[in-house]
This record gives sequence, C-alpha cells and structure tokens, in this order.
Amino acid sequence: MKKILLLSAMAFFSVSMATAQCTPDPAYTASGVYPDSTTGFAGACVDSLYEQLVTNVVPLDTTVEIIPGFPVTLEFDSVVITNVTGLPPGFTYVCYDGGNVTSPVDGCAFEGNTIGCVLISGTPSPGDEGTYNLNISTDAYLGGLASPQASIDVDYYTIEVATTCATGGIDEASASKFRLYPNPVAETFTLDGLSGLDVSEVAIMDAAGKVLSAQSDVTTGSIDMNVANLEGGVYFVRVSYGSSMEVVRFIKE
Repeated sequence: MKKILLLSAMAFFSVSMATAQCTPDPAYTASGVYPDSTTGFAGACVDSLYEQLVTNVVPLDTTVEIIPGFPVTLEFDSVVITNVTGLPPGFTYVCYDGGNVTSPVDGCAFEGNTIGCVLISGTPSPGDEGTYNLNISTDAYLGGLASPQASIDVDYYTIEVATTCATGGIDEASASKFRLYPNPVAETFTLDGLSGLDVSEVAIMDAAGKVLSAQSDVTTGSIDMNVANLEGGVYFVRVSYGSSMEVVRFIKE
C-alpha cells in the first residue's frame, strides 16, 4: 500500500479541463515526476508570463505487500486527479499523455508505462504577491479495476509570486541586488545588498515554501544567518522589502 500511495503522489499534476497540449521533457526516462519536491517550482513575477513544465513518467507495474513479507506485482493502470486548489489567480494547467490507450490524451489521466506532462501557466497581477500552496487530490488505479485502490492529497508544492524576481539560479543570484555567500554553505552564510532598503523580513524557506526561520525589521546592510541545523539540500532566502520581494536560492552542504 505504501508504494501505491507513492505512485498516486507521483502523478498528481495530471489535471486539466482544457484541450491545449504540452510536450514531456525527453531527458527523463526513470519513473517519477520532474521537477521533484526538492527542486520545486520556479518563482513567478508580477506582469511576467509564468510557465512550469512537469514531466510525469508512469511505471508499467508496482510491487506491494498486502501481506507483510509476501510482495505482489500488480499492473499499474493509471492515476487521475480529482481536484486541485491553491493556484495563483488566473493560473491554468493543461495536461497531455500521448501514450494513453483508453483515456483521452488531454483528459488528465496518466496510464501505466507512459510519459505525460502538465504545463502550469499564468501571468500574476499586482496584488497577487505571496506564497501559493497547491493541494492536489489523486486517485490511483491498479489492474483495470473500476474503483481506485488509493487516494492521497499532496500539499507540499508551492508557487512563489514576487513583485520582482532574482535572475535565476545560484550563480546568477549574485547578479541581483542581493549577494549570498558562501554558496554552498556548511554553517553560516552572509546576505548583503540590504543597505538603503526598507527590509521587513528575511526568511529561510524549504523547497515546499515552509518558513524555517526569519529575521524581522532588518536595518543593517548585511546579515549572517546560521543554517547548521538544516539537512543537506536546496533552500531559499526570501527578502521582503517595501512592496517588493526577492528570492535567492542556496545549497546547504
């Protein structure tokens, strides 16, 4: 049952009522959803078109242990999204699985042994700034049965909408108004570029958008933040100043 639930979580983005088409990223062939929960989604900027491609590689079968110690291999029929909430205002999503045999290719069901995709898009407006936590309900079907064998809500993916955005990845972040170093970091990093800004908060977030720690009312040009207690992985620093927000990514060793 645990693996069934994992597979239903894998394909949660197969949701859409629209008929547009996306194209899966051919670089991915192993079972799973890309980007994964650690990488997360790109940030969105006000008045700029946002597009996030999700590639979903669905396996042919899965192994479960109905009785502990006795694994059983079952054919993986499909995963279907029953509901999705939490997208920024005006955002839409389209899905496509050209390998489907019995399901409509744009009907937001991914069949076993196929590679499909979802494209999430929209243009945020002023006033839409903030963190949007997606909540996706999924059903997983095995062996062609009429009823789902597992259902799960996935709520750990977010879209961060900012008034202005950093230019991109770790190396590019140094080209924005803020500089974070060292990056990767083992214990403590310095964030500078804060001078002359009305900084209301500097927050450290995980890939799901959860705030792990924060400093408020920063009045200095740079601050040091200790992250020694964090596990290795990708994290983000969100700087809120005036009516703007900027996100800088860093890696914890």
